[in-house]
Amino acid sequence: MNEPATATPAFKKVRLVNRIFYRVMTLLLRRFIIRYFQLEQVDASVVPETGSGILLANHTTMFDPIWLYVLLPRPVYFAATEDLFRQRALGRLIRWFGAFPKRKAASDITALRSIFSISEKGGLIGVFPEGVRSWDGTTQPISHGIAKLIKKLRVPVYTCRFDGAYFVYPRWAHKWRRFPVRAVFSRLYQPENIPDDDERIAQDIATALHNQDESLAEGRPGLSYKGLAVDVTHVLYRCPSCGTLEGLKIVRPVSTNRVECSSCFSSWVVDVTCRLSPVDEEGKPEGIWTSLSQYYARIRAMPFTPIRSEARLGLAPAEQIYLISRPHFLFRQDKFPNLRRLALGRAFLTNKRLLFRTRLGIPLAAPLSGIGSLSVDPGDKLHFTFQGRLYRIPFRFESALKWFDSILRLREDERSLKETARVRADAAV
Repeated sequence: MNEPATATPAFKKVRLVNRIFYRVMTLLLRRFIIRYFQLEQVDASVVPETGSGILLANHTTMFDPIWLYVLLPRPVYFAATEDLFRQRALGRLIRWFGAFPKRKAASDITALRSIFSISEKGGLIGVFPEGVRSWDGTTQPISHGIAKLIKKLRVPVYTCRFDGAYFVYPRWAHKWRRFPVRAVFSRLYQPENIPDDDERIAQDIATALHNQDESLAEGRPGLSYKGLAVDVTHVLYRCPSCGTLEGLKIVRPVSTNRVECSSCFSSWVVDVTCRLSPVDEEGKPEGIWTSLSQYYARIRAMPFTPIRSEARLGLAPAEQIYLISRPHFLFRQDKFPNLRRLALGRAFLTNKRLLFRTRLGIPLAAPLSGIGSLSVDPGDKLHFTFQGRLYRIPFRFESALKWFDSILRLREDERSLKETARVRADAAV
């Protein structure tokens, strides 16, 4: 008989981990991983070896799930972005360790069913409440759905805060570094103590997982690694001094750990704790070290102005262009996992739409209000949905975060203008 159309696709069916395989693999890898990453665990015994539960952890590096696997004697079931399952070998491997797919930056009913099924069978669900890895090392907003999930499952809730993890492999970095990492475990709630207020739950989680890496930076040696500035321009996509877009360039050789603005010629050196210091004429730090998060906040607060018009796009009278990309491919997915190459062209961001133009026409013209599931995937790939389809633009040699932040900013400006117009209309009536 044919399988019903509503059946769960095979790649999304949840599978419980083979305990023997899990124990053998973690035993083989535990000693090496703990020594290599200088891992230290604090109070891991608060997480019982059996029974249902939720483990919440801060998400600063791609190694976070691996560290939890080797620090705990039981499997942890994580919802991983479905993009990882496009690669058959990798998807099969992480499934053996308990991962199951979930659509990124969007609700996924199948993933929720997997979570409830695992919980009913006594599994420990691993969740990163921030949803995405931090770009600048700061704690990200807690996802709104976490509180509802906790109240629905009504199982013990545990937390694990990784201290120093961001310095090991910043999301923007070209390669990882060796830096001591401490995993601090604690019990957040017993089932009978879970608050009814969603905001209270979110605040408790944010407090328990608050990233303290900036306080660890003090007193650390700054220049013991080479190439620390490589790809920092993915986050600092504007010069912190003059505001030029894509103005910062890596100073060669990369062993200098420096970036320099091609417009104002301001220069900074980057250290292993992701702090920056202006340099003097001899290229030496001037002693004023500022965290990457502070510089990132500064460039996001800078004025955002249109650059020029483009007649061939057929823009509306009040429509202005803010960003134009280099030539890139546009990919589209109609049904998972078939992500196909759609066109080669340039992306244009206006105050109204995200456009993609090729020599043959415009295959994509998405109003900002219609863009959903917006995120940046590994490899500087801008990921979003429009009219029920997934689109992806792999940005090479420019910052995908620049496009992500700009879309959010222009969309918020558009909402503010509509709200202002509505208020004025109501006042006029």
